[in-house]
Amino acid sequence: MYKSTEEIKANVKLNWNHGNCKFNPGSRVVVNKLVKGWSIGKGHVVRESYFSKPIQSKYGEEGSVVAVSCTPDGKIRGYNKGSSRMYTRYYVQFNDSSILGIHSHALDSVEVPGHDEFFGHGPSS
Repeated sequence: MYKSTEEIKANVKLNWNHGNCKFNPGSRVVVNKLVKGWSIGKGHVVRESYFSKPIQSKYGEEGSVVAVSCTPDGKIRGYNKGSSRMYTRYYVQFNDSSILGIHSHALDSVEVPGHDEFFGHGPSS
């Protein structure tokens, strides 16, 4: 767990804007149920989670994306010196100020209400 982006030891980008990225800086995300493990197929075979206990403890919590993992030359996805990057790790800052790196498939977007809905003038008011 990190307290600031400066503490992250991995190669990361703090500012990016690429159409193929699942999230961009500042995106609101929620940690989904995959951090707890999952079932596959009709037989409901449960697979144990490979996520750390601190990440599993964030299940259902929302946060903001503050960084993304990358290769030393700055590529978020693709090949670097013969090895491919299969998963993208996004670093998420939670309400308690902690920052954790979580694979993209364990994160979902959070819908932020539009300006009108937020102030009670939207379709649900």
